[in-house]
Amino acid sequence: MKSARCRRLAAVAAFAASVGALHPATAAHAEIGTLVPNVELATPEGGRARVLHDARANVIVFVRPDQERSATGLRQLGACQAGFAGKSVHWVAVVSGSASAARAGAMIDESGATMRLLVDNGDLLYGSLGIAVHPVAVIVGGDGRLAAFEPIRSVNYCAVVAARIRRALGEISDAQMEAELAPQKPAEGGDGQAARRYRALAEALFRAKNYPKALDNARLSLDRDPAPAATHALVGKILAASGDCSEAVAAFRRALERDPLDAAAKSGIEACASAR
Repeated sequence: MKSARCRRLAAVAAFAASVGALHPATAAHAEIGTLVPNVELATPEGGRARVLHDARANVIVFVRPDQERSATGLRQLGACQAGFAGKSVHWVAVVSGSASAARAGAMIDESGATMRLLVDNGDLLYGSLGIAVHPVAVIVGGDGRLAAFEPIRSVNYCAVVAARIRRALGEISDAQMEAELAPQKPAEGGDGQAARRYRALAEALFRAKNYPKALDNARLSLDRDPAPAATHALVGKILAASGDCSEAVAAFRRALERDPLDAAAKSGIEACASAR
């Protein structure tokens, strides 16, 4: 009986022969910039669907059922999706044809992620992209080329994937993306302490319903340290209380990009949606 590696190598060769110009990565993932073919994959219901949609960013999440790392990654990415609601981003999950699609579907449902599941029978897409670890988020730009390849990380996985997606959308530059991928920790003195003082003052002013001054101080806090999700969520709460739900939702989404589990940001988006 052929090993999984042998089947994958055979799949790469067959797939490359059929489409002509793929990058058959086996020992490492495909190179950034590789054209990702918009192949049809099977659906668990017995149909077929294209892996890529007409979107400025396609996120393909390769998962393995009954794997805790895949379940953890899906939970993080599911929470991360809220920050891209209404944007030109398409999400899909892909599972190997040798795995249980039913168990993979159940895992996706339990994670809270909103992604259609496709089944890669023969591991053709797996082979063309050199998928060897799970889970991994593959980001494809609007030009159909591989823009990023992000295996799960123990810290800030959502923030890393979000930065890659925002770059594909053209919302941030390469330099801004790199800054988000490797943020500098604020020093204990100076800006770090000042940011905390401004946020504490903003919270007190918010409780006192002095929204203009609360917003000024929250923004001063972000000027000194833009990283904390809690500060972005506070800006969102102040804006929502002031009646500006449009800007509030943008602030809440920035908070979720930094911390997909931020409860204040989640509830703020829900409250603004119900107020419309």
